[in-house]
Amino acid sequence: MKSTRLSFRSRARAFTLVEMLIVVTIISLLAALTMGGYTYAMRSSKRRLTTGTFEAIKLALERYNTEFGEYPQPANSNQMVQFPPGVGTYDTSGASCLYQALTGDGYDQIKGVTGDAGGGSGGSSDGKVEGVAEIKNKMFVEIPQTIFTRRGTTFMLIDGFGHPFQYLKAAIPAAGAAPATTPTTINTTYDLWSYSEDEVNTTKQSISTLTDPTISVKWIKNW
Repeated sequence: MKSTRLSFRSRARAFTLVEMLIVVTIISLLAALTMGGYTYAMRSSKRRLTTGTFEAIKLALERYNTEFGEYPQPANSNQMVQFPPGVGTYDTSGASCLYQALTGDGYDQIKGVTGDAGGGSGGSSDGKVEGVAEIKNKMFVEIPQTIFTRRGTTFMLIDGFGHPFQYLKAAIPAAGAAPATTPTTINTTYDLWSYSEDEVNTTKQSISTLTDPTISVKWIKNW
């Protein structure tokens, strides 16, 4: 008789299969909601950081223009690098030009700038700003570690998603020359943008958005 009572109590306390499935479903939903909220919060945080850096770059570019009478021009083009490796391919030529032009650290990534304008071995960046010439060319008041990175021997400005900013200087025709029939930028000064969370259109240029505006829906841009 005692054995029968124990067996009955054991069955009464046990979960049925349906109850177990309900519990598992609820836990899964809660986990999905939590992860969704976390992902959204992280993406929003990265966009805010990108927007703040973006505005700082624009102000620093105006200081550069005031100081030197022109906006910096990348010395190279189509320097394609994967960020992170194996995920997306990005052009780093504009980001490396911006880094040097706005921090004063080196000059070999800026077209037309020679050895009297910066420091570093052969004009390359070394991650430091020192010496009279480099300090003079420093356009950023502060340079937090979160807005630049290094790939190989090249330093570059990056957005909140860890990807290089994109920068193109508008082509300015020589005195008396006709404007270019096929412009490469939307603005008459420069195009600046971040692909933000977009990891699909990372090889598209600003000018591409004139024919297909949907390309840049996720971008942070100055046009």
